Amino acid sequence: MARIRVVVLNYKTPELTIRCLASIADEVVARGDTEVVVTDNASGDGSPEKIGRAIVEHGWGSWASVMALPHNGGFAYGNNEGVRAVLGQPGAPE
Repeated sequence: MARIRVVVLNYKTPELTIRCLASIADEVVARGDTEVVVTDNASGDGSPEKIGRAIVEHGWGSWASVMALPHNGGFAYGNNEGVRAVLGQPGAPE
C-alpha cells in the first residue's frame, strides 16, 4: 500500500483545522501509513499553538504535525512548504 502524505493549509482558522484533523483521525489511524502536516501561513493569531495543543491533547502526534511558516506567501507557498516538509526536502522550515 502506498504511503499517503497530506498537507492542510491554515490561515486564521485553527478551530476549523482542528475539526479537519478530527474528521480524518480514525481513517488515518486505521490505515497506519498516513502523515499529515498542517502549515500555518503566518496567521498571527496563535493558530500554530492552538493546533499543536490539539495534536498533543488528542494523541495525534504519531501522524500529525504543525509547521509555522515565517510569512504568508499565499496558498501555493503554504502548500509547497508543506510538501517539502513531508518529502524531507531541503529548504523546508523547521
